[in-house]
Amino acid sequence: MYILHRGVKHINQFLPFTNHWLILAASVPVSLACGTLFAYSVFSTQLAERCQLDVSQSANLNISATVGSAFGAILGGLVTDYYGTQLPMLISSFCIGFGYLWLYWQFNLGPDSSITQLLLSMLLIGIGSVSGYFSSIKAVTVNFPNFKGTAQSITIASFAISSLIFSNIATRVFHGDAGPFLKFLSITCGLSIFIGFVFIRVDGYIDHHIIHPDDEVTVEEVAATESDPLLGRSDSVSTDIETAGKNSLNDLKHKSLKESFLHPVFWYHYFIFAIVQGLGQVYIFSVGFVLKAIHYYFTRVIPPDINTTIPTLNQLQALHVSIIAIASFLGRLSSGPASDFLVHRLNSQRHWILIIGLSFMLTGHVLNSFVIDLISLDLSKVNIYLMVVSALIGYAYGLSFTSYPAIISDLFNMKNYSFIWGAMYTATTFGLTLMTKIFGYVYDKNTTKWDDTTHEYVCAKGSGCYNTTFQITSGLCLLAMIQILGYIYYKNYQTIHST
Repeated sequence: MYILHRGVKHINQFLPFTNHWLILAASVPVSLACGTLFAYSVFSTQLAERCQLDVSQSANLNISATVGSAFGAILGGLVTDYYGTQLPMLISSFCIGFGYLWLYWQFNLGPDSSITQLLLSMLLIGIGSVSGYFSSIKAVTVNFPNFKGTAQSITIASFAISSLIFSNIATRVFHGDAGPFLKFLSITCGLSIFIGFVFIRVDGYIDHHIIHPDDEVTVEEVAATESDPLLGRSDSVSTDIETAGKNSLNDLKHKSLKESFLHPVFWYHYFIFAIVQGLGQVYIFSVGFVLKAIHYYFTRVIPPDINTTIPTLNQLQALHVSIIAIASFLGRLSSGPASDFLVHRLNSQRHWILIIGLSFMLTGHVLNSFVIDLISLDLSKVNIYLMVVSALIGYAYGLSFTSYPAIISDLFNMKNYSFIWGAMYTATTFGLTLMTKIFGYVYDKNTTKWDDTTHEYVCAKGSGCYNTTFQITSGLCLLAMIQILGYIYYKNYQTIHST
């Protein structure tokens, strides 16, 4: 790895000039490419049908991508902190490009495809979707220390809008044909992330003679590092020290990596983040199957004379992926400025953004837990209901997720930021795995009708195929909200008694 690092340093002599504005600009195509992970719903049902996968097997592909993203978060975080941002960009470019190409090969094999190779290709896509993305987040964080929430929101919002852009490309350019679309993703995503390698150049420990990531950090070391023109500005040091003096919990900013991981505040947030991620992603990854159940019910179970014009399943999927993407984009874009306003103008906590986001999330999950087939016999009216659900959950997920990188940078040592944030992100694996398994179990349990046309068992119960899942997740959403309110109360208590 060190040899590669030295080779990259040599190549940098021939690369164009960069600065903090170019770094922010380059983070956009990187995030757009990485965000294609959430365009999975566009081709998920086609992939499942062509490769003859049941819902549980398709859910395992989601889990494999999530495991990959967790691994990529840790690997990318460690490499970013130690060697800088460019090596993670190369890893991300290769993994996501080859991952989509591998998935394309397996898609073409159809029934002869290997479930093992499908899982491995999704694993690589997961790694590639996070490694470079998290490097971009650290790069904009250290280059815009006084407006990190706002800068992060631009990068993270680009990640969210990606699925909208690529779902439209899938529909308008490739006309819903998943095979050529996967090949297109392979080429486009690999090249887009390579732009980050060229312009997002932020040094790591090794370039500042910091030997081991577990060493104690001092104020002088932070000042020396963050005064570097590429690593950030020294005015962030006084801000961090002032914030630390206000709240004893911010002593975490001066702890080693080991001490940070052993601190109960880390694990408290880890558990909350697992629930928040699971709540958002279980719907994002499973919305294709939600729509499949509703579409089948209104086209094959309801008498055909009830509905005159019925959109295709692909049209419904593209519509809802777009709604989720736009809502998530708006949530992410508004989260950063709102959290910066709370901290700098109202002297409050970023955690209130989580409470607002989870309030929207709870509403969406509760709405999805109802038997919506009883609302109307018209698919268009039911679809409007589902559009509201997609908008609520998409916005809530974007708003909640985007607040977390800034929360972590407020709480913990910036020296180890990428690795700590990467480790925190592994909570996604547990949250999504739990909720996806629940979704797959409930859906498969209700898949009992044999369809003579498609020659497969299908779920013909409409919203009854999945609403039990969202009754369970609604309870988990309430649990997360109670935990966050408990932390806000405890932090306020600590602040009052430390002054």
